[in-house]
Amino acid sequence: MSTVHHSPPIAPRAAISWWLGAGIIGADIGTSVFYSTGILFAHVGFAAPWFVLMVVVAMWLFKITYQEGCSVNPVNGGAYSMALSTMGRRTALVIGSLIILTYLATAVVSALSGAFYLSSLWGGGWPAWQIFAVAAIPIVGFALLNLRGIKESARLVFVIAAVHFAILLVMDAWGLYLAFTQGAEWSRLWTGLGALTPYAFLLGFAAAFLGITGFESAAQIVEEIEEPTSRSIRRIYTTIVILVSITAPLSSALSLVLLSEEQVAAFKNNLLSGLALVEGGQIGLYILVFNAVFVLFAAVNTAYVAATGLMTTMSHQGNLPGVVLTRWVDKNPALQGYPYVAIPFMIVCLGMLAVFPGAVDRLSEIYGMAFLGVMIAYSLGVVLMRMKHPAKVARSEYLSSWIVRWRDRPLPIVPVLGMSLLVVAETVLLVTSTEARDLGSQLFLAVLLVMAFYRMGQVEGRMVQLPDLRLGLGTMRGLRDLPDELPRLVACIADIDPVRLVNLLSYLLKKHAASGPIEIVLFHAQTKEEPLQLFEEVQRLISQQLEEFELISQKDFILTVKILPGNLLEVLPEYFKIHPFTTAYIGTGNDPLQSERLREHLSNEIDLNVIRIDEAVLPKGPGIWFEQWLQERNS
Repeated sequence: MSTVHHSPPIAPRAAISWWLGAGIIGADIGTSVFYSTGILFAHVGFAAPWFVLMVVVAMWLFKITYQEGCSVNPVNGGAYSMALSTMGRRTALVIGSLIILTYLATAVVSALSGAFYLSSLWGGGWPAWQIFAVAAIPIVGFALLNLRGIKESARLVFVIAAVHFAILLVMDAWGLYLAFTQGAEWSRLWTGLGALTPYAFLLGFAAAFLGITGFESAAQIVEEIEEPTSRSIRRIYTTIVILVSITAPLSSALSLVLLSEEQVAAFKNNLLSGLALVEGGQIGLYILVFNAVFVLFAAVNTAYVAATGLMTTMSHQGNLPGVVLTRWVDKNPALQGYPYVAIPFMIVCLGMLAVFPGAVDRLSEIYGMAFLGVMIAYSLGVVLMRMKHPAKVARSEYLSSWIVRWRDRPLPIVPVLGMSLLVVAETVLLVTSTEARDLGSQLFLAVLLVMAFYRMGQVEGRMVQLPDLRLGLGTMRGLRDLPDELPRLVACIADIDPVRLVNLLSYLLKKHAASGPIEIVLFHAQTKEEPLQLFEEVQRLISQQLEEFELISQKDFILTVKILPGNLLEVLPEYFKIHPFTTAYIGTGNDPLQSERLREHLSNEIDLNVIRIDEAVLPKGPGIWFEQWLQERNS
């Protein structure tokens, strides 16, 4: 039995260290400090830092939620993979479309914001073509860099993110020194809090959650993170949450207590620039602006990396074309990335830049709404995973400890609480930000129409269209109504080789002899390149040869053959939903590492312990006897 099918290969692990992963995530979530206080100030005035602090506390809930989710379901794709395991393929496809929209918006908003920040050094007012030209630099640059692979871009982004947080820590420390030595208007924060109306509170509550966009990104690349994965994910989120917990509230508060009211009004759209000017003069302002430009541009890379993790996972599972997985490494070993993700993503982003050069505010709101929707889906997936897949949960290295029992099933409190907060924030944004909501709906539907329903319904249809060959042997030979309650096991085969099939069947029958009569399903995922008459060839082999070979035919079991077009990661879980089985076997093929990763993927998808069989352990005698029997029969 050889390598499992001809499905697109799973790329070898890039093994990104946890600190490089933290840099990728930090470059995205770290940008919120440049705009969150300004957005909040428009709704809640000088009470803005309290809302930033509230979201920082909520981030610890999301840290626990994502640690559990990545441990239970350590597969790229984030909310998409979580929904696929708990809510079904169609729901997952919709969520996948939403995630793609979030990363398109991430790249475009970050590139545009960086260009606008840079233009502020020259008094702003750059024409649209100049904004487009500058914003296109990181979009094209990171597309090219990602052709070389995730690690190459991750190193650069880590340096940018590390410098960014270092600058923020220095600014906050110096700002506190100035505040306590030269005085600051701390009373503004309390006055602003006391002046809040219920409506303003709701608006501030919702807007504050725009400051955590990017939190999902680590879940998109969980397979690329160095093992043990659970420990690396914990380190990534702990590092990011601690840094944001220190810098975000302090930067927000200092920008409102150190600046005069006139300066607050003048810098209302970029309060951190005003703080840099107060703390360090013109030099401080230049440092802050260039820091903002670089970290905003670095967030474009986070979009590329996360989109690559998502789209390759969707392609492996048949929800995007297989060409997405094509790489150019055979032509140039330096090109380890996925060109058919990076290049189309770049083209779409450039198109959005051209269409929306001045709509950065609306795109930012769309970006925030979409990301909150994605985080809601992920949190719900974590909750449903506890209820629907207890075996998978039991194997997890990390689970949140606070639970309640609901219908005799454990319900994790932290993901439920975090999801509830996100639902309230999302609802408020959808009701109040009508222009962004309408534009976002149009963009979302456009993404959905392009890529959604690509495979929707096809697998289920093939289940009905392609019949099973189901044959009773031994004492069940000749029965018209074969039993359906026998233990069923699946052996995934890559080709139709009679000798290999005899060796495989002999091995499985001996291994499961103590179980009594069983059903063995020979399962093959058929590619488009394979001949359509493959099913007829297998049927002829089974009915004309194996059915008469005594070593096989005298055993009491049912032999079933199932051939489905698609790749194994897509079609085997669908088959499992309709015909549950107890065990699945795959071969090692020519690449044991790739086979092991495929085994891990399938184990997560069908919540069973998929077993690898090395062809070297299969008995050779039955195949030799079969060949001798076949020669004697045909002589």
